[in-house]
Amino acid sequence: MVESRLREYMTMLKSRELKSTPQRVAMLRILEEMGHAEIEEIYNHIKRDFVSISLATVYKNINTMREAGLIQEIKVPERRSRFEIVKEPHSHFLCRQCGRIYDIPQPRVEELQLPEGFEPLHYTLTVEGICRECRATPEGGEKGGEG
Repeated sequence: MVESRLREYMTMLKSRELKSTPQRVAMLRILEEMGHAEIEEIYNHIKRDFVSISLATVYKNINTMREAGLIQEIKVPERRSRFEIVKEPHSHFLCRQCGRIYDIPQPRVEELQLPEGFEPLHYTLTVEGICRECRATPEGGEKGGEG
């Protein structure tokens, strides 16, 4: 299973005409495991296997993979951006209490009720609120968690 995932990451990189380096493969593995991660979180995880890697190298590689359309940036109000591997179109639910981001189904463009004559080229939707876990706990969940 692990070997097939590694081959899949390598194929993903090559399909975007990016060099398949061990560091990039590790970043994709970390993103898949974490779902949505800040660059600093990726850096802290990758340092376990690549002790000499710099934060600047992680930034550079994340931006290169983002520009190639392999990963996408999720802008989070009042917090650092998160990144995820590009998947089928979806939206996000951001818990304002714990900071977790959850993937949710994306509404069809027809459901958005745009003014007549508008032609959408791309859209993202982030719903902000309090997640089920935080609503269930009196202390409001853990600060800065990930979902």
